[in-house]
Amino acid sequence: MFVIAFKKSTILNTPNLFQTSHIQANMNYHVIHDNPDEDLLTRLFKVRWIDDNIDSFLDPKLSDYRLDPFLLNDMKKAVKRIISAVKNKEKIMIFWDYDVDGVTSSYIMYEFITRFLKYKKVSIQYPDRIKEGYGIKKQHIDDIKKKWVNLIITVDNGIASLQEALYAKQQWIDLIITDHHQDLESIPEAVAVVNPVISENYPFKWLAWVGVAFKVICALLSKSSFDQKQKNHIFNYFLPIVAIGTVADVVPLTGENRVIVKKWLELMNSGKDLPASLKWFLEFLKIKWTIESYHIWFIIGPRINAGGRIKSPYDSLYALLYSGEKQLEYLENLENINTERRKIQERMFKEAETMINPEEKILIAFHEEFHEGIVGIVSGRLTEKYNKPSMIMKIDQEKQVAIASLRWPEYFSVIDMLKDNSALLERFGGHRWAGWLMVKLSNLDELIKNMHRHCNQCISEKNLIKSVKVDTKIYEHERNDTVFAKIDQLAPFGEGNKEPMFLLENVIINRIIKVWNKAKSHLKIHATFWDKKIVSMFRGKWEDVEEFISRHKKPVSLIWKIRKDTFNGWFYIEWTDIQ
Repeated sequence: MFVIAFKKSTILNTPNLFQTSHIQANMNYHVIHDNPDEDLLTRLFKVRWIDDNIDSFLDPKLSDYRLDPFLLNDMKKAVKRIISAVKNKEKIMIFWDYDVDGVTSSYIMYEFITRFLKYKKVSIQYPDRIKEGYGIKKQHIDDIKKKWVNLIITVDNGIASLQEALYAKQQWIDLIITDHHQDLESIPEAVAVVNPVISENYPFKWLAWVGVAFKVICALLSKSSFDQKQKNHIFNYFLPIVAIGTVADVVPLTGENRVIVKKWLELMNSGKDLPASLKWFLEFLKIKWTIESYHIWFIIGPRINAGGRIKSPYDSLYALLYSGEKQLEYLENLENINTERRKIQERMFKEAETMINPEEKILIAFHEEFHEGIVGIVSGRLTEKYNKPSMIMKIDQEKQVAIASLRWPEYFSVIDMLKDNSALLERFGGHRWAGWLMVKLSNLDELIKNMHRHCNQCISEKNLIKSVKVDTKIYEHERNDTVFAKIDQLAPFGEGNKEPMFLLENVIINRIIKVWNKAKSHLKIHATFWDKKIVSMFRGKWEDVEEFISRHKKPVSLIWKIRKDTFNGWFYIEWTDIQ
């Protein structure tokens, strides 16, 4: 990547913000909207289809968030059953998923009931990712029954558990399913199924599960005897954790999700009403500057996720439940697990690349030695690199099954393909960009054959040409900190509100110098834009760029993003592609 510093002869050094870039021959770019007679912010609003309520987008209020939680399907039934369990002193089991969304969801549900409702007959259980896979199973219900549990609340799973829900009912155990994954043709038989996707009266469909759990808490709060000051305190207490789960789950940062995350950032950076465990967590991670959604993506989220991916999600849960010295043990465990995760991830990615056929419309790799907790990450990286759907599978010879994670580009949906092959699958599920499945090895060849047939029919060669969506061009008079500060108001960025991409045309490359830093070579590039000189650094596959520029002596077009240096307070440009 290039970083252009507008201060004379200054090269910005912010290594944590850089990711590897590369030049692709089959990369096109498309300018979504450009009108030089409009100011830059207006052009960006039009790209995001924001033509009214601009003020509420730039500065959303918590009142914009507080849609009636009882508009969610079965919320009244869920709240009534939870209140009944507390009043009658019944045992409650929270059964949760093992990723960051599941961990943050189960944490806020458990913490609300035990800390604020002062009810202690609550326990948490998760499925063993390696031995048991995703979701609640009949053996879990049998184990829970032995503990004399009367009520199970599923967290981030359950919408596909048709047989399990029926089995729980037969065992006289009430089940509340709270989920946000896409529904199937049938809804499980449960006391309540709280899911925005199947809620006809709830206008916002893209809550992360932690957002759904928070809605359950808000509904319970509305029926509580807490005064308004206490309710506000409880709301703010959980907001940071809800925001972490929301960003990490890659749901659109629009509507209610935007309110949650933006207000969390304000609370986080003010230090008000933060759980003590989160303060210690941030101190342990040595996050010293202004906290942004970036820190969730690349620092906080991966560590919470690491426990469930590699070892035990209880490490992640306890890192949030405890504080002080007691918490330190689990934070250190997570740090070590995350380091191990990165090593496994790199090894698996290299192995998967040797197994796939890059010419196929869907990229498929499977191996007995693949780690089930990492297959999703590897699948995502392959899809990002090749712009194709991918499926990475862990083969379990003992159980005679394959467990897979799937990812896909925005032009395609795997969910429809999975539904068409449901007869071959033991279990499957997913949402907007991610899916999973379990298949018997005896059905694997037929499944793969069907997937290739489906993708060959649905994916055109045009789909495979990766196109960078550039928000707009930027003009010489707009290249200043005053304009860039306005763009910063569009944050937080994420899915559904991507960082703006800009086009800078007619840049003349004057001189290229190799710079060595810690045994890595980068390019220091001197260029001219109009009559002004700019100095930039390219960090990544510099061989590609050096060769590209040497072949293109004529002016080049640069695709770039605006970044804010939170330490110095000024703005700079990060180059992401050259045309």
